[in-house]
Amino acid sequence: MRVFMTGATGFLGAAIVADLIDAGYHVLGLARSDAAAAKLREMGAEAHPGSLEDTEGLRCGAQCADGVIHAAFDHDFSKFAASCETDRNAIEALGVALSGTGKPLIVTSGLPVTPGRIATEADAPPTAADGMPRVSEQTALGFVDRGVRVSVIRVAQIHDASKQGFASYLLDHARQTGVSA
Repeated sequence: MRVFMTGATGFLGAAIVADLIDAGYHVLGLARSDAAAAKLREMGAEAHPGSLEDTEGLRCGAQCADGVIHAAFDHDFSKFAASCETDRNAIEALGVALSGTGKPLIVTSGLPVTPGRIATEADAPPTAADGMPRVSEQTALGFVDRGVRVSVIRVAQIHDASKQGFASYLLDHARQTGVSA
């Protein structure tokens, strides 16, 4: 099985690629630079040049695969709304490419904000009406009725010895500005 994947060289994506290759899958990873392409080849994957903004390239990658995993997201929180729009457009392009095929599209998303209680899978995803511009989950699920097998993985904080999820960005910001917020 051939899997097209965005975010293949990212923190989460690189681990997914390793697991897919170990399980015998062929991975075609989106690579926005020569360095990313080289990293993919080192991991045993094939590189597909492009970016999340290149919707035609995304459609092409999706069309030549048996399934798609969208794990990319630009975590530059200084332009969060723009990153969310790029994410929505990328998911739209992938979904259009897979429409009517019955092929799987797996999309990573964030957790809903549930003030005063723990979020669960039963909680609806946040919407623009809630002040949340990221609509990854809703965009992907919109392709279910168009013949795409959609799954959404709500990713919480991910940690290892060198990176501690969203807290890493807050720490970097505090180091750069001298202010924590």
